[in-house]
Amino acid sequence: MKTNFHFSFFLGFLLTSLMLCVGANAAEEVEDSISPRSLVTVERGDLPIILTAPHGGADSIPNVPRRQGEGVKKFSSLSDVGTAQLGIKLADSIEHKFGKRPYVVIAHFHRRYIDANRPIDLAFEATPAAKIYNQYHEAIANARHQVAERWGHGLLLDIHGQAADPQAIFRGTQNGLTTKHLTSRFGNEALQGKTSLFGQLAQQDFRVIPAVDDTKQEHARYDGGFTVVNYGSGRGGTIDAIQLELGRSFRNADAVDRTAERIANAVFNFSNDYLPRQAIDQDKLPTSNPQELVKVAVYVDQGVERNVNDLFKALAMSPALRVDRVKAADIREGILDEYDVLIQPGGSGSGQARHLGPAGREHIRDYIAAGGGYIGICAGAYLASADYEWSLHVLDAKVIDRKHWARGRGEVEIGLTKRGRVAFQQTQPKLTIHYSQGPLLAPADRDDIEDYQVIASYETEIAKNGAPKGVMQGTTAIAQGKFGEGQVLCFSPHPEKTQGLESLVLHAVQQVCKPKKANRQLIKPAH
Repeated sequence: MKTNFHFSFFLGFLLTSLMLCVGANAAEEVEDSISPRSLVTVERGDLPIILTAPHGGADSIPNVPRRQGEGVKKFSSLSDVGTAQLGIKLADSIEHKFGKRPYVVIAHFHRRYIDANRPIDLAFEATPAAKIYNQYHEAIANARHQVAERWGHGLLLDIHGQAADPQAIFRGTQNGLTTKHLTSRFGNEALQGKTSLFGQLAQQDFRVIPAVDDTKQEHARYDGGFTVVNYGSGRGGTIDAIQLELGRSFRNADAVDRTAERIANAVFNFSNDYLPRQAIDQDKLPTSNPQELVKVAVYVDQGVERNVNDLFKALAMSPALRVDRVKAADIREGILDEYDVLIQPGGSGSGQARHLGPAGREHIRDYIAAGGGYIGICAGAYLASADYEWSLHVLDAKVIDRKHWARGRGEVEIGLTKRGRVAFQQTQPKLTIHYSQGPLLAPADRDDIEDYQVIASYETEIAKNGAPKGVMQGTTAIAQGKFGEGQVLCFSPHPEKTQGLESLVLHAVQQVCKPKKANRQLIKPAH
């Protein structure tokens, strides 16, 4: 009996061990059978746009229990119903509108198992979920990297659903933190104005919160979560991220197609103002060393026209530039020593001069004389001339017919000199360009300033508001001169406002930037 007892015990132990072993192996097989591809949609795009949707899935995950959320603030396991479907529909609509598809990363697992809009330590409670979570975020990180490499900068849209207002879309950017790159280049108009994404959504008859041009803080519950914070430009980089919190009425099955179409229209219109139009020529990518970037300061202060987005869009065409906004006070404090080129945009030359004050104007003169580059566009050309008491006197130019400076706006034809065709890589001798009451320049014959070179002259004219005809033709439209050790290049017309001629701004930067960076290729050569 004693022997039989031990044998029975041993047999039971052996069977139990075998069962546990089989169970463990089965669990491992279940875990290994989890396919991230079946739970996450990942698509490589051909636009500088990334679509993500973390909370719209409905699928369970084998061997992953429901989250309990102990110790997790604002815990939720509810699905953002319809957002996964909307993400796919939106990608389709964007492809239809642009002719190319965005990057897509969409979760199909239910939020009760993984909250993909949380950091990894708060996103799930079972080890097998890590593989799915990592696959989702690695796809976003890869898309972000590729967009930055291919286009220089881009936009991530994180799609969510909210129940607070079924007829509204809430904006989530951590009050501008996740779009820091966008607003540093284009100003707050790009985030909250009529041309911003939410401004464009409003034009598609969406009610947006905050309202267009409203400077109020974003809704504390919907002001942007982990995805936009982690992948947006607030932590550096050039990819801006915006969370879209859509009301239920936009996510219903009978509304999702129309919603996707309207959002795609808004994204398309926004992209025309703020996103790159074409991918970067990979052979012309700049070195990753930030010291090798050409540093451009753009004066954006009193005396500058309200909307200078066209200038910043033109500058954004080159990944070899670092572009910053500077104010008059910054210039007076000596900030230009950090830059290769200063651009004074359109607006009012006298207004810019007054706000800079004598000290600011003298700082600019000293900066150029020491080797800095100066580009003046319209008002900036008036400012550079040697014709006014308030001007900088860095270009040996006077202004013809000062009395009729407000001679009108429109398209004019300019003729490029041989030097101009080479400098701007143009094969055609004549260009049609936008004119907006810029100075009609001619040599001032100052002994203390070197003569300027004619880059282009006006071949047609605008003579409105009492301006006499026959004066504008033959005057200098684009001039380049030397002042001390630096270079000055002035546009009377506006290349940045002329479709197809925006690259002239980049060529101008290359012409005037400090010698050590003058040979940097800023754009792909013309063919």
